[in-house]
Amino acid sequence: MNNLKENKKYIVVHAGKRDDYQVALALHENNMLSYLITDIYFPLHLKWFSCFLNKLGMLSKCNKRYNVGLPFNKTIFSFKSLICDLLFHFTKKDFFLFKKDFFLGQKANKISKKFNLPIVSMNTYAYDAFYKNEIQPKILFQFHPQADFVKQLFVEEMQLNPKSKNTLLQEYEFSLPELQLEKLSNEVNLATHFICASSITKKSLASKGISEDNIKVIPYGVDTTKFTFSERKQSDVFKVIFIGSLNQRKGITYLLDALAQMNNVEITIVTRGIYDESLIHNYTFPIHVVIDVPHDKLQEELHKANCFVLPSILEGFGQVILEAMATGIPIIATENTAAIDIVEKGKEGFVTKIRDVQAIKDNLEILQNDFSLVQTMGKAAYEKAKIYTWKKFRTDLVTHIQSLS
Repeated sequence: MNNLKENKKYIVVHAGKRDDYQVALALHENNMLSYLITDIYFPLHLKWFSCFLNKLGMLSKCNKRYNVGLPFNKTIFSFKSLICDLLFHFTKKDFFLFKKDFFLGQKANKISKKFNLPIVSMNTYAYDAFYKNEIQPKILFQFHPQADFVKQLFVEEMQLNPKSKNTLLQEYEFSLPELQLEKLSNEVNLATHFICASSITKKSLASKGISEDNIKVIPYGVDTTKFTFSERKQSDVFKVIFIGSLNQRKGITYLLDALAQMNNVEITIVTRGIYDESLIHNYTFPIHVVIDVPHDKLQEELHKANCFVLPSILEGFGQVILEAMATGIPIIATENTAAIDIVEKGKEGFVTKIRDVQAIKDNLEILQNDFSLVQTMGKAAYEKAKIYTWKKFRTDLVTHIQSLS
Protein backbone atom coordinates (compact mmCIF):
# COMPACT_ATOMS: atom_id res chain seq x y z
CA MET A 1 0.00 0.00 0.00
CA ASN A 2 2.08 2.93 -1.26
CA ASN A 3 0.31 6.27 -1.44
CA LEU A 4 1.46 9.08 -3.74
CA LYS A 5 0.56 11.73 -1.19
CA GLU A 6 2.86 12.25 1.75
CA ASN A 7 1.70 10.26 4.75
CA LYS A 8 1.83 11.44 8.34
CA LYS A 9 4.85 9.93 10.06
CA TYR A 10 4.85 8.27 13.47
CA ILE A 11 7.09 7.11 16.27
CA VAL A 12 6.60 3.53 17.49
CA VAL A 13 7.81 2.59 20.96
CA HIS A 14 8.30 -0.82 22.55
CA ALA A 15 11.03 -2.99 24.04
CA GLY A 16 12.16 -6.30 22.60
CA LYS A 17 11.01 -7.78 19.31
CA ARG A 18 7.32 -7.37 20.03
CA ASP A 19 5.42 -9.29 17.30
CA ASP A 20 8.64 -9.37 15.25
CA TYR A 21 8.42 -5.58 14.84
CA GLN A 22 5.24 -5.84 12.73
CA VAL A 23 3.78 -2.47 13.81
CA ALA A 24 6.94 -0.54 12.96
CA LEU A 25 7.38 -2.58 9.79
CA ALA A 26 3.82 -1.78 8.65
CA LEU A 27 4.42 1.94 8.99
CA HIS A 28 7.87 1.77 7.38
CA GLU A 29 6.50 -0.08 4.34
CA ASN A 30 4.10 2.81 3.81
CA ASN A 31 6.54 5.65 4.43
CA MET A 32 4.84 6.42 7.76
CA LEU A 33 7.61 5.54 10.21
CA SER A 34 10.01 8.12 11.53
CA TYR A 35 11.57 5.98 14.25
CA LEU A 36 11.15 2.87 16.31
CA ILE A 37 12.24 3.65 19.87
CA THR A 38 13.48 0.43 21.46
CA ASP A 39 16.12 -1.06 23.75
CA ILE A 40 18.25 -3.31 21.51
CA TYR A 41 18.15 -3.46 17.71
CA PHE A 42 21.25 -4.51 15.82
CA PRO A 43 21.94 -6.59 12.71
CA LEU A 44 24.22 -9.33 14.01
CA HIS A 45 26.47 -9.23 10.94
CA LEU A 46 28.10 -6.41 12.91
CA LYS A 47 30.70 -8.78 14.33
CA TRP A 48 31.99 -6.39 16.97
CA PHE A 49 28.54 -6.10 18.50
CA SER A 50 27.98 -9.86 18.39
CA CYS A 51 31.28 -10.38 20.20
CA PHE A 52 30.33 -7.76 22.77
CA LEU A 53 26.97 -9.43 23.46
CA ASN A 54 28.59 -12.86 23.57
CA LYS A 55 31.04 -11.74 26.26
CA LEU A 56 28.14 -10.41 28.30
CA GLY A 57 26.25 -13.67 27.88
CA MET A 58 23.40 -11.90 26.07
CA LEU A 59 23.94 -13.06 22.49
CA SER A 60 21.20 -15.70 22.54
CA LYS A 61 18.72 -13.19 24.01
CA CYS A 62 19.47 -10.60 21.35
CA ASN A 63 19.94 -13.00 18.46
CA LYS A 64 16.62 -12.12 16.85
CA ARG A 65 16.42 -8.43 17.72
CA TYR A 66 16.35 -7.47 14.06
CA ASN A 67 14.00 -7.62 11.07
CA VAL A 68 15.56 -7.37 7.61
CA GLY A 69 12.57 -5.33 6.42
CA LEU A 70 13.20 -2.62 9.01
CA PRO A 71 16.45 -0.68 8.45
CA PHE A 72 18.74 0.00 11.37
CA ASN A 73 18.66 3.74 10.59
CA LYS A 74 14.92 3.76 11.35
CA THR A 75 15.58 2.85 14.98
CA ILE A 76 16.69 4.82 18.01
CA PHE A 77 17.67 2.91 21.08
CA SER A 78 17.59 4.32 24.56
CA PHE A 79 21.06 3.98 26.07
CA LYS A 80 19.56 4.13 29.57
CA SER A 81 17.17 1.30 28.69
CA LEU A 82 20.07 -0.76 27.36
CA ILE A 83 21.94 -0.26 30.64
CA CYS A 84 18.82 -1.39 32.52
CA ASP A 85 18.68 -4.49 30.29
CA LEU A 86 22.26 -5.30 31.23
CA LEU A 87 21.66 -4.70 34.93
CA PHE A 88 18.58 -6.93 34.89
CA HIS A 89 20.53 -9.63 33.06
CA PHE A 90 23.10 -9.76 35.87
CA THR A 91 20.91 -9.03 38.91
CA LYS A 92 17.48 -10.43 37.90
CA LYS A 93 15.89 -7.55 39.79
CA ASP A 94 12.56 -6.45 38.29
CA PHE A 95 13.29 -2.86 39.29
CA PHE A 96 15.56 -2.53 36.26
CA LEU A 97 12.83 -3.75 33.89
CA PHE A 98 10.46 -1.10 35.19
CA LYS A 99 13.12 1.59 34.79
CA LYS A 100 13.82 0.37 31.25
CA ASP A 101 10.15 0.83 30.36
CA PHE A 102 10.18 4.33 31.86
CA PHE A 103 13.27 5.38 29.88
CA LEU A 104 11.77 4.09 26.62
CA GLY A 105 8.54 6.02 27.12
CA GLN A 106 10.47 9.10 28.16
CA LYS A 107 12.69 8.89 25.07
CA ALA A 108 9.65 8.63 22.79
CA ASN A 109 8.07 11.60 24.53
CA LYS A 110 11.13 13.82 24.01
CA ILE A 111 11.55 12.90 20.34
CA SER A 112 7.83 13.33 19.70
CA LYS A 113 7.90 16.88 21.07
CA LYS A 114 11.19 17.77 19.38
CA PHE A 115 10.07 16.75 15.87
CA ASN A 116 6.30 17.17 16.27
CA LEU A 117 5.65 13.46 15.67
CA PRO A 118 2.64 11.46 16.93
CA ILE A 119 3.25 8.20 18.76
CA VAL A 120 2.03 4.62 18.45
CA SER A 121 2.93 3.15 21.84
CA MET A 122 2.53 -0.36 23.10
CA ASN A 123 1.00 -0.56 26.56
CA THR A 124 3.54 -0.35 29.40
CA TYR A 125 5.37 2.60 27.78
CA ALA A 126 2.36 4.75 26.89
CA TYR A 127 2.00 6.69 30.15
CA ASP A 128 5.50 8.14 29.92
CA ALA A 129 5.28 8.55 26.13
CA PHE A 130 1.97 10.46 26.25
CA TYR A 131 2.39 12.38 29.52
CA LYS A 132 2.13 16.17 28.94
CA ASN A 133 2.36 15.51 25.21
CA GLU A 134 -0.29 17.30 23.16
CA ILE A 135 0.69 15.87 19.76
CA GLN A 136 -2.13 13.76 18.32
CA PRO A 137 -3.19 11.13 17.59
CA LYS A 138 -1.83 9.31 20.62
CA ILE A 139 -2.40 5.68 19.67
CA LEU A 140 -2.21 2.99 22.34
CA PHE A 141 -1.62 -0.51 21.00
CA GLN A 142 -2.84 -2.73 23.85
CA PHE A 143 -1.06 -6.04 23.24
CA HIS A 144 -1.98 -7.46 26.66
CA PRO A 145 -5.31 -7.09 28.50
CA GLN A 146 -5.47 -4.03 30.73
CA ALA A 147 -3.74 -4.62 34.08
CA ASP A 148 -6.69 -3.94 36.41
CA PHE A 149 -8.87 -6.30 34.39
CA VAL A 150 -6.17 -8.99 34.58
CA LYS A 151 -5.72 -8.68 38.33
CA GLN A 152 -9.45 -8.86 38.99
CA LEU A 153 -9.80 -12.05 36.94
CA PHE A 154 -6.77 -13.69 38.56
CA VAL A 155 -7.91 -12.82 42.08
CA GLU A 156 -11.21 -14.46 41.22
CA GLU A 157 -9.35 -17.54 39.97
CA MET A 158 -7.31 -17.79 43.17
CA GLN A 159 -10.50 -17.67 45.23
CA LEU A 160 -12.14 -20.41 43.14
CA ASN A 161 -9.01 -22.50 42.79
CA PRO A 162 -6.61 -21.96 45.73
CA LYS A 163 -3.85 -24.14 44.26
CA SER A 164 -3.56 -21.63 41.41
CA LYS A 165 -2.13 -19.05 43.80
CA ASN A 166 1.46 -20.27 43.49
CA THR A 167 1.74 -19.42 39.81
CA LEU A 168 -0.73 -16.56 39.45
CA LEU A 169 1.12 -14.48 42.03
CA GLN A 170 4.17 -14.76 39.77
CA GLU A 171 2.33 -13.03 36.94
CA TYR A 172 3.53 -9.62 35.83
CA GLU A 173 0.58 -7.69 37.24
CA PHE A 174 1.27 -8.95 40.80
CA SER A 175 4.99 -8.14 40.68
CA LEU A 176 4.52 -4.48 39.83
CA PRO A 177 5.36 -1.74 42.31
CA GLU A 178 2.46 0.56 43.09
CA LEU A 179 3.72 3.40 40.89
CA GLN A 180 4.09 1.14 37.85
CA LEU A 181 0.63 -0.36 38.35
CA GLU A 182 -0.81 3.16 38.65
CA LYS A 183 0.80 4.09 35.32
CA LEU A 184 -0.66 1.01 33.62
CA SER A 185 -4.04 1.86 35.07
CA ASN A 186 -3.90 5.47 33.90
CA GLU A 187 -2.16 5.22 30.52
CA VAL A 188 -5.53 4.56 28.86
CA ASN A 189 -6.65 8.02 30.00
CA LEU A 190 -3.85 9.71 28.05
CA ALA A 191 -4.43 7.97 24.69
CA THR A 192 -6.79 9.28 22.03
CA HIS A 193 -7.19 6.03 20.04
CA PHE A 194 -6.85 2.32 20.79
CA ILE A 195 -5.81 -0.75 18.83
CA CYS A 196 -5.67 -4.35 20.05
CA ALA A 197 -5.51 -7.83 18.56
CA SER A 198 -8.49 -9.54 20.20
CA SER A 199 -12.01 -8.97 21.47
CA ILE A 200 -11.05 -9.98 25.01
CA THR A 201 -8.39 -7.25 25.10
CA LYS A 202 -10.99 -4.83 23.75
CA LYS A 203 -13.30 -5.89 26.59
CA SER A 204 -10.54 -5.15 29.11
CA LEU A 205 -10.16 -1.62 27.72
CA ALA A 206 -13.92 -1.08 27.75
CA SER A 207 -13.91 -2.05 31.44
CA LYS A 208 -11.87 1.14 32.00
CA GLY A 209 -14.59 3.26 30.42
CA ILE A 210 -13.10 3.45 26.92
CA SER A 211 -15.77 3.68 24.21
CA GLU A 212 -15.88 0.46 22.18
CA ASP A 213 -16.25 2.63 19.05
CA ASN A 214 -12.75 3.94 19.73
CA ILE A 215 -11.13 0.49 20.00
CA LYS A 216 -10.08 -1.23 16.78
CA VAL A 217 -9.49 -5.00 16.82
CA ILE A 218 -6.86 -6.14 14.30
CA PRO A 219 -5.95 -9.83 14.74
CA TYR A 220 -2.32 -10.85 14.46
CA GLY A 221 -0.94 -12.98 11.65
CA VAL A 222 1.02 -16.21 11.34
CA ASP A 223 4.01 -17.21 9.23
CA THR A 224 2.79 -20.27 7.32
CA THR A 225 6.31 -20.97 6.07
CA LYS A 226 7.28 -21.88 9.64
CA PHE A 227 4.11 -23.81 10.46
CA THR A 228 3.01 -26.15 7.70
CA PHE A 229 0.03 -28.42 7.13
CA SER A 230 0.10 -32.14 7.92
CA GLU A 231 -2.90 -34.47 7.77
CA ARG A 232 -3.51 -36.21 11.07
CA LYS A 233 -3.33 -39.99 11.41
CA GLN A 234 -5.72 -42.03 13.54
CA SER A 235 -4.44 -44.21 16.36
CA ASP A 236 -5.87 -46.12 19.32
CA VAL A 237 -4.98 -43.26 21.65
CA PHE A 238 -6.41 -39.77 21.17
CA LYS A 239 -3.52 -37.33 21.39
CA VAL A 240 -4.03 -33.84 22.81
CA ILE A 241 -1.43 -31.09 22.84
CA PHE A 242 -1.17 -28.03 25.07
CA ILE A 243 1.44 -25.32 24.44
CA GLY A 244 2.18 -22.66 27.01
CA SER A 245 3.55 -21.97 30.48
CA LEU A 246 2.63 -24.61 33.02
CA ASN A 247 0.61 -22.26 35.19
CA GLN A 248 -3.00 -21.61 36.01
CA ARG A 249 -3.24 -18.49 33.89
CA LYS A 250 -3.32 -21.00 31.04
CA GLY A 251 -6.14 -22.92 32.75
CA ILE A 252 -4.18 -26.16 32.53
CA THR A 253 -5.98 -27.92 35.40
CA TYR A 254 -9.35 -27.53 33.66
CA LEU A 255 -7.99 -29.39 30.64
CA LEU A 256 -6.39 -32.09 32.79
CA ASP A 257 -9.61 -32.53 34.78
CA ALA A 258 -11.49 -33.05 31.50
CA LEU A 259 -8.97 -35.62 30.24
CA ALA A 260 -9.14 -37.47 33.57
CA GLN A 261 -12.78 -38.30 32.78
CA MET A 262 -11.95 -39.81 29.39
CA ASN A 263 -10.49 -43.10 28.17
CA ASN A 264 -7.62 -43.76 25.76
CA VAL A 265 -6.20 -40.25 25.86
CA GLU A 266 -2.79 -38.73 26.40
CA ILE A 267 -1.45 -35.20 26.44
CA THR A 268 1.80 -33.57 25.43
CA ILE A 269 2.55 -30.36 27.33
CA VAL A 270 5.06 -28.14 25.53
CA THR A 271 6.13 -25.51 28.01
CA ARG A 272 8.54 -22.78 29.00
CA GLY A 273 8.56 -19.90 31.45
CA ILE A 274 6.63 -20.31 34.72
CA TYR A 275 6.60 -24.02 35.54
CA ASP A 276 4.57 -25.47 38.41
CA GLU A 277 4.92 -29.24 38.33
CA SER A 278 2.41 -29.64 41.16
CA LEU A 279 -0.39 -28.76 38.71
CA ILE A 280 0.09 -32.04 36.82
CA HIS A 281 0.33 -34.36 39.85
CA ASN A 282 -2.42 -36.81 40.77
CA TYR A 283 -3.45 -37.64 37.19
CA THR A 284 -3.18 -41.24 35.98
CA PHE A 285 -3.36 -40.85 32.19
CA PRO A 286 -0.11 -40.34 30.22
CA ILE A 287 1.31 -36.80 30.44
CA HIS A 288 4.40 -35.99 28.39
CA VAL A 289 6.19 -32.75 29.22
CA VAL A 290 8.53 -31.16 26.68
CA ILE A 291 10.46 -28.09 27.80
CA ASP A 292 11.93 -25.19 25.76
CA VAL A 293 11.57 -26.64 22.27
CA PRO A 294 12.67 -24.69 19.17
CA HIS A 295 10.08 -23.78 16.54
CA ASP A 296 10.88 -26.70 14.23
CA LYS A 297 10.43 -29.15 17.10
CA LEU A 298 7.20 -27.41 18.09
CA GLN A 299 5.79 -28.09 14.66
CA GLU A 300 6.76 -31.76 14.97
CA GLU A 301 4.87 -32.03 18.25
CA LEU A 302 1.80 -30.39 16.69
CA HIS A 303 1.89 -32.80 13.75
CA LYS A 304 1.75 -35.77 16.14
CA ALA A 305 -1.39 -34.54 17.93
CA ASN A 306 -5.09 -34.85 17.10
CA CYS A 307 -6.33 -31.73 18.88
CA PHE A 308 -4.83 -28.53 20.30
CA VAL A 309 -6.39 -27.14 23.49
CA LEU A 310 -5.77 -23.73 25.06
CA PRO A 311 -8.03 -23.45 28.15
CA SER A 312 -6.60 -20.08 29.23
CA ILE A 313 -8.17 -17.89 31.86
CA LEU A 314 -6.89 -14.92 29.86
CA GLU A 315 -4.72 -14.17 26.81
CA GLY A 316 -4.02 -10.95 24.97
CA PHE A 317 -4.31 -13.01 21.82
CA GLY A 318 -2.80 -16.48 22.02
CA GLN A 319 -0.50 -16.57 19.01
CA VAL A 320 -0.11 -20.31 19.39
CA ILE A 321 -3.74 -20.75 18.28
CA LEU A 322 -2.94 -19.48 14.79
CA GLU A 323 0.33 -21.41 14.73
CA ALA A 324 -1.50 -24.62 15.59
CA MET A 325 -4.24 -23.93 13.02
CA ALA A 326 -1.59 -23.47 10.33
CA THR A 327 -0.47 -27.08 10.89
CA GLY A 328 -4.01 -28.39 10.28
CA ILE A 329 -5.25 -29.32 13.74
CA PRO A 330 -8.67 -28.71 15.35
CA ILE A 331 -8.73 -26.08 18.10
CA ILE A 332 -10.46 -26.00 21.47
CA ALA A 333 -9.89 -22.71 23.29
CA THR A 334 -11.68 -20.39 25.66
CA GLU A 335 -13.51 -17.21 24.74
CA ASN A 336 -10.87 -15.28 26.71
CA THR A 337 -8.43 -15.83 23.86
CA ALA A 338 -8.38 -14.83 20.19
CA ALA A 339 -10.36 -18.00 19.43
CA ILE A 340 -13.54 -15.96 19.86
CA ASP A 341 -12.40 -13.91 16.84
CA ILE A 342 -10.86 -16.53 14.55
CA VAL A 343 -12.42 -19.94 15.35
CA GLU A 344 -15.94 -20.68 14.12
CA LYS A 345 -17.64 -23.19 16.40
CA GLY A 346 -17.99 -26.58 14.75
CA LYS A 347 -15.89 -25.57 11.75
CA GLU A 348 -12.28 -25.09 12.83
CA GLY A 349 -12.89 -26.27 16.38
CA PHE A 350 -14.76 -25.15 19.47
CA VAL A 351 -14.82 -22.11 21.78
CA THR A 352 -15.73 -22.64 25.43
CA LYS A 353 -16.27 -20.47 28.47
CA ILE A 354 -13.39 -20.32 30.94
CA ARG A 355 -13.24 -23.02 33.64
CA ASP A 356 -15.76 -25.21 31.78
CA VAL A 357 -14.39 -28.73 32.28
CA GLN A 358 -17.55 -30.34 30.93
CA ALA A 359 -17.47 -28.38 27.68
CA ILE A 360 -13.80 -29.25 27.11
CA LYS A 361 -14.56 -32.94 27.74
CA ASP A 362 -17.65 -32.93 25.49
CA ASN A 363 -15.80 -31.29 22.60
CA LEU A 364 -12.81 -33.61 22.93
CA GLU A 365 -15.12 -36.62 22.87
CA ILE A 366 -16.85 -35.35 19.72
CA LEU A 367 -13.47 -35.41 17.98
CA GLN A 368 -12.34 -38.65 19.59
CA ASN A 369 -15.51 -40.46 18.49
CA ASP A 370 -15.41 -39.21 14.87
CA PHE A 371 -11.91 -39.00 13.47
CA SER A 372 -13.20 -37.68 10.16
CA LEU A 373 -14.03 -34.48 12.07
CA VAL A 374 -10.40 -34.21 13.17
CA GLN A 375 -9.38 -34.21 9.52
CA THR A 376 -12.21 -31.95 8.32
CA MET A 377 -11.78 -29.38 11.08
CA GLY A 378 -8.02 -29.55 10.77
CA LYS A 379 -8.18 -28.68 7.08
CA ALA A 380 -10.65 -25.88 7.81
CA ALA A 381 -8.30 -24.55 10.50
CA TYR A 382 -5.44 -24.57 8.01
CA GLU A 383 -7.49 -22.66 5.43
CA LYS A 384 -8.54 -20.11 8.05
CA ALA A 385 -4.93 -19.62 9.20
CA LYS A 386 -3.89 -18.83 5.62
CA ILE A 387 -6.20 -15.80 5.73
CA TYR A 388 -4.48 -14.35 8.80
CA THR A 389 -1.12 -13.41 7.35
CA TRP A 390 1.22 -10.82 8.80
CA LYS A 391 0.81 -8.90 5.55
CA LYS A 392 -2.93 -8.68 6.20
CA PHE A 393 -2.24 -7.46 9.74
CA ARG A 394 0.09 -4.74 8.47
CA THR A 395 -2.32 -3.66 5.74
CA ASP A 396 -5.28 -3.47 8.14
CA LEU A 397 -3.17 -1.60 10.69
CA VAL A 398 -2.00 1.04 8.22
CA THR A 399 -5.50 1.48 6.77
CA HIS A 400 -6.87 2.15 10.23
CA ILE A 401 -4.10 4.53 11.29
CA GLN A 402 -4.48 6.48 8.04
CA SER A 403 -8.19 6.85 8.80
CA LEU A 404 -7.26 8.66 12.03
CA SER A 405 -5.18 11.33 10.29
